[in-house]
Amino acid sequence: MNKPPKGIARFDSAAAMLVALASALHDRPFDSPSQSPALDHLLPALNKLPERLREWGYAVGGMAEGITQSRAGNLDIEGIAEWMANAYPQQRYPAAFVGSSNGALTHLAAAMKTPWLPQTFLCPVRALHNDPDDAPAGFERGKPVADALLAASPHLAVHHMQDPNQDRLMLDQMSYFRLKQRALPLAFSEFLMRSLPAGATLFVNNCTLQWPVTRTTNRSFFQFGAPGGATEREYFQGGPRVAEYLARYGVKREKWDPPTTTDSVPEAEWGFDGYLLAPLKQLAKSQGWRLLELRYREPEALSYVVAEIYRDWYLSAGILPTRLVVDNFLLMDPWTTMCQHAIPFWLLFCTEPSAAVLQRFLEKQPRFRHIDMMLFSHGTESIGLAPVERWQQLLDYASEEGAFIGVDKERFPRDFATLTEYDKALRASAPLFQPPPPLSVEKAIDGIRRYGAKYGVTLISD
Repeated sequence: MNKPPKGIARFDSAAAMLVALASALHDRPFDSPSQSPALDHLLPALNKLPERLREWGYAVGGMAEGITQSRAGNLDIEGIAEWMANAYPQQRYPAAFVGSSNGALTHLAAAMKTPWLPQTFLCPVRALHNDPDDAPAGFERGKPVADALLAASPHLAVHHMQDPNQDRLMLDQMSYFRLKQRALPLAFSEFLMRSLPAGATLFVNNCTLQWPVTRTTNRSFFQFGAPGGATEREYFQGGPRVAEYLARYGVKREKWDPPTTTDSVPEAEWGFDGYLLAPLKQLAKSQGWRLLELRYREPEALSYVVAEIYRDWYLSAGILPTRLVVDNFLLMDPWTTMCQHAIPFWLLFCTEPSAAVLQRFLEKQPRFRHIDMMLFSHGTESIGLAPVERWQQLLDYASEEGAFIGVDKERFPRDFATLTEYDKALRASAPLFQPPPPLSVEKAIDGIRRYGAKYGVTLISD
């Protein structure tokens, strides 16, 4: 796959999930989230360094993905969209997905052999000597960058995102700007028109998750914090866990002091901006496609539904699924999971709320013989991080073997080599078989409607 244009982070959910799905549609594993052979070669060596050097190396590697503020105004939005669309086999499809990033959706689209185009992507901008905990300074420093990004396209919404809890290492050298398309880029429209025949189905993946923000223009917002281990209340009002966290990192404050919020809008990484819905409906109508809106609030709600759909898909092909593969953030491999006849269960992050989601799933299921689990390392002892011991308790739900996949338990959450080790370990964990025939569009629709209501997932016809 060609290297993406400058301005889109490969280490983020949207780019990684797109490449993971594209790899599955090309019938190959997703073996390199970094998409950099040089970085994949260096990560195992980085893991051997002392803790502080590991953190420094991880932050510097992330900074290399960033662009300068001067380049932000000339961001090649169409070039990025073209890179995304060209990742997939150029052929006809019975359906396509557009909208929110979601790991469970990635697996659903892989089973259906259909593409997904993300509404949102991360544009990292270099900000040397940034203070992740100084929200007012980050807010002011980000305004001219947001203005430059707004100038790059009249169809973008810009979400400046500062999360000192989960993105601490990366924010030391850069700022996060998540960009949401409010109109289809030309490359997306052309791809859909040449790929979907009349009568095909266009799914809009609409995660309705909201987050409080400070509005700076009609198309730009500052989001402090994000879904994960800490609560909204802790980000904005503090608390014992926040004070302890800041003290542990030597920060001379007891809580954060973000700007006063003015609005609640779609969450920067996972939420769907509804402005895109009208142009999608218009395009579908002009091309004779059926448009269905897949709507849910919590990103992991879709994980329950997709797991049930996979079980039915395997059983209809005469396969009794006894293996569960637990993904974490961008650590996943849809192709290998299907070839192992395993059920996927995607988790948002390596936090206690996500561990609770997995526990609720396991408590309601027949026991799996094997559970394979990945853990994403973000380099921080963040608020709400679930320790290795908590994850081991969940692996113990397996009747025969529960195993960490590509995880160095002694180095987690600074186990950066997992980015290159997890997929090799996953492929070595079980034999590979031929996947079942692709899941039909109608079977996918039936499964969403059958299982969705229980988890707050609905399918809405235009």
